[in-house]
Amino acid sequence: MDLFDIFSGQESWHTRRLPELAKTLNDEQLDCPLENQVKVFPWDDPDRSLRQILERMVQTKEVWAAALTGGSMPPLDNTPPADRTPSAMLARLDRADAGFHGVLTEVRNRSAWDDTFVDALCEPPETFTFGGMFAHVITFNAHRRMLAMDALRGLGVKVEGFGCPSEYVASLVKA
Repeated sequence: MDLFDIFSGQESWHTRRLPELAKTLNDEQLDCPLENQVKVFPWDDPDRSLRQILERMVQTKEVWAAALTGGSMPPLDNTPPADRTPSAMLARLDRADAGFHGVLTEVRNRSAWDDTFVDALCEPPETFTFGGMFAHVITFNAHRRMLAMDALRGLGVKVEGFGCPSEYVASLVKA
């Protein structure tokens, strides 16, 4: 297994576990304001609830998958409520993950992490390296996963582990 396999696999595995756990919660719990709201990006508002943290992790994958595959910008602030349930977010994550990992697996196979692509979804369009973009997704989704795990625990959900890549690697041995 190479580092891309570990980091991309654990990112998807850990992210996927969170909406699965959130299925046990009701809407009031999912939308309960967080005690310690954290502003992740300077251009964005703080994540205000567990639902918003989960939604933003899924949206991150959707946006980058669209940028990598030439897709259109997913709705960011106008996502219908039916698409914001934990089950719907899981389905959206699965679709986005497929496109995201499909492109990046090919990048890995070509050893093309320094190659660039134009993200036409940015206003104005921006150029990124594949490796830099992948590191960005891993970094900021990891931060949000830690916040989501803390919020789930605060709502009384039993969350195993703490988000470490070694948990993902161990899960592969058990499978």
